[in-house]
Order: sequence, then structure tokens, then C-alpha cells
Amino acid sequence: MKKIGLLVITLIATICAVIISCNKAVKIPVSYSVVSNHADAVNDIFIPDSGQFDMQILVKFFSGYSQDNVTLKITGLPADISVTPDSFSAVPTYLEDFVFTTNHAAHNTYRITITGYAPEEKPQSYTFNLTVIPADCATSLLGSLNGHNACSVTGSTNHTATGTSVAQNTLSINNFGGYGSATNAMVYLNCDNDSLSVPLQNIGNGIGLQGYGVFTATGMTIYYSATGTPAGSDNCTVTYSK
Repeated sequence: MKKIGLLVITLIATICAVIISCNKAVKIPVSYSVVSNHADAVNDIFIPDSGQFDMQILVKFFSGYSQDNVTLKITGLPADISVTPDSFSAVPTYLEDFVFTTNHAAHNTYRITITGYAPEEKPQSYTFNLTVIPADCATSLLGSLNGHNACSVTGSTNHTATGTSVAQNTLSINNFGGYGSATNAMVYLNCDNDSLSVPLQNIGNGIGLQGYGVFTATGMTIYYSATGTPAGSDNCTVTYSK
């Protein structure tokens, strides 16, 4: 009789163990993505050579175990650029600010990596370009500029212009397009994407113009339309080099 009772108890225990095993929740690793805030990827950034840049990184929770931390770590920075913090850990979804600081950093482009770590998952790597730019992009374009103006009506001419800084990232170009020493055009530089704009303006000698273009540390290319020229109106491309 005791043996039968022991057998029943053993059987019940085995059945309970099976039921518990069958009902035991299986932990699914957290699934997530790492992007720049308000973007669908980790975007490239541009930082002044002496200053700070706040990079907001969003870690989005997709599925899986909702209590697992995701740790981010930033690597690949040169010695003259630091970031605070260089790593951060929290339960997604979360937004973290990584503040990059430069102190007379070399002007260059660096490939930086953000690596995400989560329990029971392979690390995920996200890369972006960090480009160090002058605090004032106009600095390298000051002084004498060698110009070539190519227009649809008046043809091509060479001239010398002069770049003067009137505000941060803003140039005044004397003798713009070779229209004379009494002309001065305002050019606004966007350091984040190396583009420039020339808003509608009267530059002197009765000449009005507007345009857009691109620039580097050693020159500019500007596409513009002009009115009041000797030809009346014209569409031109002027290039400047140091």
C-alpha cells in the first residue's frame, strides 16, 4: 500500500513538473534600433574645432523582453575630441545626449562607431562620419580670391575678388563676378553641409543677383542669376580659389 501511495505521489509530482515546464515563459531577447533623434539612421555630424556638439541618440524598443538594458558605447574618437558620456545604459525606449567636446581639434573626418549591447544578443554596430570644421567657415576664404566667371550671355572672364568677414559664417565679396570694385555681395555659408546661399540683393552698380553654391576650405562655386548687367540679365557660374 505504501508503494502504491509513493507511486501516486511521484506521478503527481512528475505531472506537475511537466505542466510547469510547459507553461514556463521563454525569454525572448530584446529587439531594438539605434538612430539619431528625429531620423531613421545615425546621421553624420559636423563639429566646430573648438566647442561642443550635442548628439541625441534614440534607442527604440521593438519587441522581446521589455526589461533588458541596452548599453551604448562610442569608439573611434581621436585624442583631441572627447564625448560625455562615452557609454550609457538604460531600458529602451530612451533618448540619450552624447556631448562631443573639441579643443583646437584637427580639421578632418573620422569614422565613429556606436555599439549597442543587450543580454543574449550579438552586439549591433552603427557608424557615422564626424567632421571637424572651423568655428567660422569664412576664415579660410578671406583675402584675395582668384575668380572665373562663366555666363550664358556675356561669356567667360577672369577677375580678382576680395573676401571679408562681416559676421560668423558670412562673407562679403568685393568685385563679385568681376562687376567692379564698387560691388559687394553677401554670401552665407552653411558649415553643416558645405553649402552657401546668396540672397536676392543689390550689390552695387545697379546690379541685382541671387544664387546658391558649395564651398571648401580653398574655394567656392556659385551659381547665380543677375540683372542690370551690361547684357541686361544673365545666368552665370563663378568659381573662386585661394
